[in-house]
Amino acid sequence: MKKQTLSGLWKANVPPFVWLWSPLWIGAIILGLDGAAPEWTATGIFLATMAVLIAIAQYANTYADREEDRLYIPSNPLVTGELTAKTARNAFITQNILAGLLLLALLLITDNYHLIIAMAAGWFVGLAYSLPPLRLKETIWGPIPHAIGMALLPITGWLLVASLNKFIIAFAVFLFIHALGFEITNKLRKTSHALSRGHIQDNRNVYDVSTVGLKLKVKTATGIEAITTLGAFILVPVFWHLGIFDVPLSIGLLTLPLILTVLVFVLRIRAPLANAPKCMLVMTMAWIFTALILLGVALATLFHWGYVIPVCIGFIVVSLLLVRTIYPFGRRAFTAPWLEI
Repeated sequence: MKKQTLSGLWKANVPPFVWLWSPLWIGAIILGLDGAAPEWTATGIFLATMAVLIAIAQYANTYADREEDRLYIPSNPLVTGELTAKTARNAFITQNILAGLLLLALLLITDNYHLIIAMAAGWFVGLAYSLPPLRLKETIWGPIPHAIGMALLPITGWLLVASLNKFIIAFAVFLFIHALGFEITNKLRKTSHALSRGHIQDNRNVYDVSTVGLKLKVKTATGIEAITTLGAFILVPVFWHLGIFDVPLSIGLLTLPLILTVLVFVLRIRAPLANAPKCMLVMTMAWIFTALILLGVALATLFHWGYVIPVCIGFIVVSLLLVRTIYPFGRRAFTAPWLEI
């Protein structure tokens, strides 16, 4: 296989996002174990399966969006020519077969049907979000499968080692609500890009523009975005008061993730669409810190915070290096990719 094709397949799977969301299930595993030793064979197969399933969700989006990404993400390997549609399709089928085999192996080793059902549900929503005939991302319901997939990440990690309890359910609820707004942030980013390139011709008030892929006016979309992303943080002190969240997790969630989410709406109020790419970047940072806080709290049960912080910093450095392997345009690939064409 040619080096260019291998590079294209790597980019199509969007490995930075596979890496970025891994603290959500790894942190859940550590907390679910509660100091016990893991069953290493099952854990290894689980981690491999999760990586493949998240990559499949990203790959489905890369493949299905190959035409519109000429506008939105020109570094898509099916846009740059690194991958042909036929090669991408064959590799995608192979990857899904591998995922099925890994799930079967995990079932045979763990006999944990709840875990397999949760992982299969995540697999399904990842495909239904991007691929026809459902292609839910282009409907008003698009944020829901995205939020379900995000909420399932810590649940699957927990189910590998323990039964569901109120903590992991509460944390998944927090993620679900915040992820609804996160997906709307992404739709507003796409709307901003479309306007900037002249793909949308609209002389109305910016708040009355129809949001790309969501079929809602900007004013309605931004309202839902605010209610969900900021509303999720209202749950944190409630869960803290009920004794579901401990002090480190609660304080952690109410610092950087909340501050960054508030910053999104400061930018949104100043210029709802002109600042949409910046809002997307800041909201992504909020999500990264949310995942790292769960991982950090989990690691702190094993060793001192003095060691946890360098681990989290190292995680961020690796994330940036992975981003550079698929987005050669740097920061602008996230904020204004049309400027790079």
